[in-house]
Amino acid sequence: MSRVLWLAMAGCLLGAGCFQDSTAQHSAFLPLSNYQATFQVVRDCRLNIQHSNQYQLVYANTIAAEPYTNGVYPLPAGSVVFAEEHDNDSSCTSLTGYDLMAKEQPGYDSAAHDWHWQELDDNQRVLKDGHLTTCSSCHAQPPCNDFLCSPP
Repeated sequence: MSRVLWLAMAGCLLGAGCFQDSTAQHSAFLPLSNYQATFQVVRDCRLNIQHSNQYQLVYANTIAAEPYTNGVYPLPAGSVVFAEEHDNDSSCTSLTGYDLMAKEQPGYDSAAHDWHWQELDDNQRVLKDGHLTTCSSCHAQPPCNDFLCSPP
């Protein structure tokens, strides 16, 4: 086995955040430089108890913004929605990380409505990436629509 594969297996065994595929990072996710100018805020800063009591500010790209804010589901392929995570900060000024979702082409992960998931730290280092069942299993529950659980 290659050294890279052994390192990946060791990381999973040590709890580094396994994911079910080796899909390359979604190009729409990184880098998020200047995202405040290229993404639209679709939900103001609110407490999200499902995400470890973090405050979240939710953004969407131009493909996702209108259907998201109007509640038109499912969102089309190419949609990118992400939340800034803020710890104990109702003004959303103390960034601790990001949770991102990108709607891939049909067939990517039909059980999760073809969403690709990422979790990043506050320096935009990828912590988790791909078919994340820890994300999709919760986002499949009501009252979520198309795996989006943060109403506008």
